[in-house]
Amino acid sequence: MNSKEIKLIALDLDGTVLTDNNTLSDRVKRSLEKAIASGIEVVAASGRPYGSMPKNVLEIEGLNYSITSNGASVHDKSGRRIHSTPVSENDVISLLKITEGHDLIFEAYVDGLTYTDSRYTANPLKYGCSEAYVDYVKASHGHIDDMRNFIYNHRKELDSIEIICTDAKKRAHIRQLISDNTSGFYITSSSENFIEFMDKSATKSSGVEWLCAHLGVKKENTCACGNADNDADMIEQAGLGAAVENASRLCLDCADIIVPSNNSDGVARLIEIIIDINKQDSFLI
Repeated sequence: MNSKEIKLIALDLDGTVLTDNNTLSDRVKRSLEKAIASGIEVVAASGRPYGSMPKNVLEIEGLNYSITSNGASVHDKSGRRIHSTPVSENDVISLLKITEGHDLIFEAYVDGLTYTDSRYTANPLKYGCSEAYVDYVKASHGHIDDMRNFIYNHRKELDSIEIICTDAKKRAHIRQLISDNTSGFYITSSSENFIEFMDKSATKSSGVEWLCAHLGVKKENTCACGNADNDADMIEQAGLGAAVENASRLCLDCADIIVPSNNSDGVARLIEIIIDINKQDSFLI
């Protein structure tokens, strides 16, 4: 474990800060407020676009920055986008061509908003959505009948493209096809039935790196915590990498420490550890 003082904590939300019921526990909220009061920069680092970020997190006093869309955008407290890495137009066109003939459910993030195949919003449970997130899906900004046409028309301004597929073999086949025939995508997953496509330089890790440069924080003075494959890169690159015990195998392998699950206030325990580390460092000065 790195004994350097932690000055910035980047936290995934779904499955990490939030419970499986999509709620923020009182204990975790108090721990976030305590970390901020101690001088630590707490940053939400989510696969969600900014427009779908939970208000009860964004409204925490002193939470000044959000890394969204898996690192494709960084927003300040006011919601202003201060950094952006959209998908390249050529890669968008290639993805659409490669997937021609496949009946797929698409989502797209444009300017912090979610646009979703109307079939998915009509019946999220059919496509593998958990009951706790049905309202989240139905609240998408746009319910689109022809997502392929929508994606093509917005090909120059996409933060992310997502494919939702409950067939594991088909999902793996589509992912491999796109990986083998494009070069500009960062391909990851935040949950079992999703394949997510961003620009290859748009990861949560790159979002944290950009924000650290913006704030003058060194990598060794950072902590990152998450639960899904799309969190693994920032966990691996942080000065202190942490995973909740419900995390994917990739996250667990990248982590320096493992804390209790999202349903057992693991983030609160992590913050207790960090505050203890910082106190020890202050005694050494």
